[in-house]
Parts: sequence; C-alpha cells; structure tokens
Amino acid sequence: MLNKWHKTHYEPINVAIVGHTNAGKTSLIRTLLRDDQFGQVDDAAGTTRYVEKSAIFAGDEQVLNLYDTPGFEDSSALLQALEALSKTLQARLPADLLRAFLTQVDSFPDFVQEAKVLRQSINSDVLLYMIDVREPLLGKYLDEVKILSKAGKPILPVFNFIAGNNEALIRWREQLAQFNLHSALELDTVAFDFEAEKRLYQKLQSLLEPRYEMLQSLIDYRQEVWNSLTHAAAQRIFHLLAEVACYRREVAGKRGISQADVTAMQDFVRKAEQQALRDLLTIFAFTQLDVELQQLAVSDGQWELDIFSPRMLKDFGLSAGATALKGAAAGAGIDLMVGGLSLGAATMLGAALGAGWAAARRYQQELKAALRGHKWLCVDDNTVALLYLRQQQLLRTLTHRGHAAQNKLQLSIVAEHALSRPWYKVLNVLRQHPEWQTASSSEAEYEKLQTQVIDWLLSENNDADQAKSRLNIEG
Repeated sequence: MLNKWHKTHYEPINVAIVGHTNAGKTSLIRTLLRDDQFGQVDDAAGTTRYVEKSAIFAGDEQVLNLYDTPGFEDSSALLQALEALSKTLQARLPADLLRAFLTQVDSFPDFVQEAKVLRQSINSDVLLYMIDVREPLLGKYLDEVKILSKAGKPILPVFNFIAGNNEALIRWREQLAQFNLHSALELDTVAFDFEAEKRLYQKLQSLLEPRYEMLQSLIDYRQEVWNSLTHAAAQRIFHLLAEVACYRREVAGKRGISQADVTAMQDFVRKAEQQALRDLLTIFAFTQLDVELQQLAVSDGQWELDIFSPRMLKDFGLSAGATALKGAAAGAGIDLMVGGLSLGAATMLGAALGAGWAAARRYQQELKAALRGHKWLCVDDNTVALLYLRQQQLLRTLTHRGHAAQNKLQLSIVAEHALSRPWYKVLNVLRQHPEWQTASSSEAEYEKLQTQVIDWLLSENNDADQAKSRLNIEG
C-alpha cells in the first residue's frame, strides 16, 4: 500500500514550534505524532528545557522535522535587550540582529532558554506560533511576535484550547492581524480534529509554495492512514457485536437458569468488551490508562429457536403457505395456523436430517435441545444494543482525542441514543448464525452486515439521515 509514497529530492521541512511557556507546544507534537510519550507535559512553567526533534513521514519519505523549543519566559526584557544591541551594530536584516545576539549570548545569562528558541527559528523553514487562547492579551505575547518576526521566516499562529473560548479567539485574531498575521489555524491539541490537522498542512502549502507537492503527499498519506484506522476500528466493533449477539449457552429445562449460568454469560460479555476496548486503544495508539470502563449491565435474555419464524421457514425451504416439508418424507406436515407440528417435532427433525438440508444441519443442535426441553441463554437485545451504542460513543471519542489529553475518558453505563431503523434486522440475522461467534466469515450475508454496520459507525450524519427509533434501557 505504501509503495506509492516514495522518496523525492526534497529535504525535510524544518518546522519550529515556538511560543510562550505552557501554550501547548509539546502537546501539539504529541498529537501530530500520535505519541503521548513524546517530551514532557506539565502545568509547571518551563517544562521543556531543550530543543527536541521529531519527524513525520509519508511512507518512507521524511516530510517534516518538528522542533519542540523552550517557551519564552521574559519576552519583554529580551526585546529591550535586542533593541539596545541594535544601536551598537549595523544589521542589514533583522535576522542579522538575532545572529549577532546569539554570538554574544554569554553576555545575556538571563536569556539562555530564549537563545535556543531564536537559534532554532533562524535555522527553520517555518514557525508554528502556539497560543493558548485562554490567556489574556498581555504585552509579552505581542513582544514575542515582534521578536519571532525578526527571524524572517513565515509564521503560522496556532490557536490552542479553543473549545468554549470563542470570544477570546476573536480577540486574538484581531490582535494578530495588526502584525499582518491573517492566516492562522485552530487546532486544539486536546479535543482533536483530523480535519484541522489536514488544514495545518494545507496552510503550510500556502506558506511554502516550493514544497507544495511534498506536503500534498503527506496530506494524502495521512488521510489514507486515518481512513484505514477508523475502518479497522469499526470492523473490530462489528466483530464484538457478532461475538456477543451469537453467544448461546444451553440450559437444561428441568433445572432452569442458575446464577452460575447468568454469571458466566455476564463475564463473557464483559471480557469481550474489554478485549475490544484494548484493541481499539491500540489502533489509535492509546493505552488502557486513557479510559475508565464502567461495567456493562448484562441481562439474562432467553433465546428460543423460533421454528415458525419467516427466517426459519425460509431456511427449511418453507413458505407461509406451505403444508409439508419440501423434499422431506411425505406426511410430515406443519400446521402454521395453530403454531404446532402436526406430526411432532421428532418427525420433522428426522425428515429434515434425512433430507440432508444445510439448514437442518446448521440448526440440528438447537432442534435436539428443543426436543430435550432445553433452552438457550443469550445476551438480550437491549444489552447488545447498548453495547453497540457504547462502542459508537467510544469510537467517536477516540477519533477526537488528542494525544496530549491528560484526563481519563469515562464510558457511561447507560445512554439514550438513536438506533438506526434496520438495527434489529441486523441483530436477528446475527442471532441465526452462532458459527459467526468465534470467527469472521466470507459469506455474502456476513460481509453485507459488516459493511452496513461499519457504514453506520463511520457516517458522521447517520443520526440525521436515518429514521430514528428510541431504545428504552432499564437501569
């Protein structure tokens, strides 16, 4: 799949992540790398003390070098020092002033961290200026922009922590416009949005025209990877649903359902969901530490082989108007109007098995259990539906969680959401295929169901496009 992402003659683009302390510089890189272990994130000021380098690839091609820099600690004093230095030398370009400052940095011991920022800014192709929009518009931030502009490199402001801070965001945009910084990006490193990441690369395209094609290859690659991740996650959810919906535990009719039977079923469902959760976290490069999973209430539904359901009639080669088993022994009739077997279940079972039907072979264990008076314990409809809704919620949350997020996700026990109208049709088909519990199938029907559920999970407008039914879940 990655063969098309080949090397080019371009060198990687050097991107310096700059800004005030605790604005989210390291957090941005964590989010772009999908790596919650990069660097150190802390509420304390000045957490990053050194310039740290990381890389972003499109297949085998290294497209971006990201440089995480220390935060400005006293930009106002630094600007004053630069202005004083400018009076002592003839600098042809503002960048020459910064270079002169760096050659004399030992004379400015208070600006050791800022010197690292300036050195990396001069040596980079573009600067991403991180802004915590929650912060008030103080003069020190405007001084940072004045200092960074002296490097002579394109500057792209990146607004962080934008959720719920629209008014502050407007004020920041207005202020930066005074420095002719009209192009900016809203990218929350905690409440992640993949489309915002794509816009970051698109804005870099506009700032770095010679690297347009290189950045386009990165956009295309990241989109392909993202699509693969979300599809794999949705497919894993379908496998979980099949595993749980197809679960059956035979229970002897005489003794009835014991607490041990119910406990075994509940343990099965919870372990299945836990494993699916671990797999989903792995797909999106998160860990178990990111989620607190509350226990799912599992009910003790009873599944009985409805031998007269339209589905079963079709499987046995019958229609609603049929009066005899097609291809079976003569006289083994079914009186559908009264809902009973005219010649007994044993006659029908023997005739069906004798005829060698695939459908009969599929259900022979259920039919034999029915003859013994046994029943099948299964996970009831509401529990499977709730399991689907929880996974839907989890998928939506994981795709919008930045790798800089520090809070734990909580997956609630009960939620009331809309289910797609065909949901119970899908569930009913799964019920009829116990063989799908332990392995996926290449059958056309299985593939059709899987595609349908994946489409539901991945469709952003599913609730608006589908007619809604409400699920009443008892706590």
